[in-house]
Amino acid sequence: MQERKEKLHNLESDNLNEIKQIIFGSLLGDGKLELAPRAVNARFGFIQAEFREEYFISVFNSLKALHNGKYRKYSYLDNRTGKIYKSLNFWTKANPILNELYNKFYWKKLKKIPLDLTLLTPLAIAHWVMQDGSRGTSKGLYLCSDGFTYLDVERITDYLTSKYNIKCSIHKAGKNFRIYILVKSIDRVKDLLKPYMHKSMLYKLGV
Repeated sequence: MQERKEKLHNLESDNLNEIKQIIFGSLLGDGKLELAPRAVNARFGFIQAEFREEYFISVFNSLKALHNGKYRKYSYLDNRTGKIYKSLNFWTKANPILNELYNKFYWKKLKKIPLDLTLLTPLAIAHWVMQDGSRGTSKGLYLCSDGFTYLDVERITDYLTSKYNIKCSIHKAGKNFRIYILVKSIDRVKDLLKPYMHKSMLYKLGV
């Protein structure tokens, strides 16, 4: 415990801000925060399929100041497909620096897109794309935003357009809504995100 406190204490503000950006982007994707009923501080959890192990390890290493250096590999049976899948996951320790993000993202334990999007930097967007991005048949880029309301999705698409000049539309997917980055903005996205993309995930940008 003392060692982890020292690691956090010794973090420069730039490094701490980078950690927040990575977690911010991951909370739009596959990450989650948890605040136990009697807990004072939140903790961050992250899971990826085994075939994304290289990227998983890069996130794990980027957040090493927050966890105990251990992650877990496990297998599970998907009852829908009848197939066995392998995944990796880790949890950070509960930490007060995560409370700010918990309060931004959660309302009555339900995840929402924050009103304050200042941490939605190119680094954060890159992690969102690496986790929940997929190429469209017309060479645009989908961002899976299925868990959020239409108003949430609309607000974040407006931000991407106004802040980064990334042109988006919103597509219906069953009862959910997904962000589609138009083909004409893909070069812009590549310029912004490529420096932050893990090499194993560059294919999501068509690189």
